[in-house]
Amino acid sequence: MQENGNRTNTNGKGLLALARELATFESNLPALLEKDAGRFVLIHGDQVVGAWDIWADAVAEGYRRFNLEPFLVQRIDAEEKPLFLSREPL
Repeated sequence: MQENGNRTNTNGKGLLALARELATFESNLPALLEKDAGRFVLIHGDQVVGAWDIWADAVAEGYRRFNLEPFLVQRIDAEEKPLFLSREPL
């Protein structure tokens, strides 16, 4: 699962587990921006499942439909905002 730059390691494969979903997001981004900008899209494999206003609702639907299979929840935004992580405590 990924949301707005947050990466979750899935079975030790990291983002490789989401390569198909990320490619689907990129190829559908123009249409998603036109119709659902600012919302959260749920993608499983090559399928754009739908868009939700609330991130948690999209994640819950992903788990309901796909259980532990990889899926992507991503904010529909023209500019992906980077997430900065540090090993240092805040």
